[in-house]
Amino acid sequence: MSRTLWHETTSARARFEIGSGILADSGAIITQALAGRPASGVLFVCDEAVNAQGSWADQVASSINGECSRVAIQASEATKSIAQWQSTLEKALAVRLDRDSVIVAIGGGVITDLAGFAAATYMRGIRWVAVPTTLLGMVDAALGGKTGVNIPLPDGGLGKNLAGAFWPPEAIIADVRTLSTLPARHVRAGLAECLKHALIADPGLAAIAAGAAAAATSAEAVDQWKLMDLVSRSAQVKLDIVAKDERETGLRRHLNLGHTFAHAIEARGCDGLVHGEAVAVGLVAAAAASVAAGKLRPEQAVAIKQMVASVGLPVVLKEPVSAGSLVDAAASDKKGSRGTLMLVLPVSGGGVESVPDSGGALFRAGVAAVGAGSS
Repeated sequence: MSRTLWHETTSARARFEIGSGILADSGAIITQALAGRPASGVLFVCDEAVNAQGSWADQVASSINGECSRVAIQASEATKSIAQWQSTLEKALAVRLDRDSVIVAIGGGVITDLAGFAAATYMRGIRWVAVPTTLLGMVDAALGGKTGVNIPLPDGGLGKNLAGAFWPPEAIIADVRTLSTLPARHVRAGLAECLKHALIADPGLAAIAAGAAAAATSAEAVDQWKLMDLVSRSAQVKLDIVAKDERETGLRRHLNLGHTFAHAIEARGCDGLVHGEAVAVGLVAAAAASVAAGKLRPEQAVAIKQMVASVGLPVVLKEPVSAGSLVDAAASDKKGSRGTLMLVLPVSGGGVESVPDSGGALFRAGVAAVGAGSS
């Protein structure tokens, strides 16, 4: 039971297979993706938690003919680093990967970002395959060809994905059964990206996400077809945009909805939020900023806040943080231009717009609405 989408860019076309229980078939999917140029070697870059479970990583490895090696990484934003990238490249060299070899990433967004960047830079670029095992990875992080690692900011915190490359995978394999062992918190975190896609282009996703959230305490109990529908519909929003703007020169910027706020929140370690939770707060902040910009009615911002809260995601910051601290973190955001923040904001007619925030007033209005202090 599976569905096939296509990850298309100006430079590549990759099969995106979404299903339940399809990891056993991953070898055939990967072999087809590599048709005409078989892999001389395979390096699996796995989330340590997935590797410890063994079964999924082993299923993928056993289904691929060829010499396989493995590196397990404790996945976190702190370990998505230059040091871990270098360690991964050293492992690739130690097991004698060459330009006909393949890296297979198995895990969440940290792993696909890191492994994809290793693939993009090893020997000036080798092929890679994404096997996302988290909801956030399936609907967002593993798609679009963006890879990268974090870099420490001069004043502390982490600069999200400030080193990276556009390097699309050869194939993406999403088995929704892997979601059954995720903590409920991480299932909900993935729903933040689904809600983002709902606001951008597919309002019906919000109801599907709410249904998934209701069963998030046991993802195993969620109907597999409904999970596949959630993943495929949410992913399709991103795939449609990426197909039109691979390098983020225009339309693709819309996918940053909530993320300029979220990356600043993550950089400061606010409330210990994971990425999806920071995005959730970022969506609420973006709605408030849009009201301040006169592009969204106040009651619509309230509705967005209620939508986020309805799936069990945070809508405010609980621990004290100053707006100034978040502004400073946002100043390093790679989406800015010549010192001007570019905010993606939901608008009254539906959809989103990119809005320059040269003085930072809109950003400050957004973070104030989610609990940042005025200093």
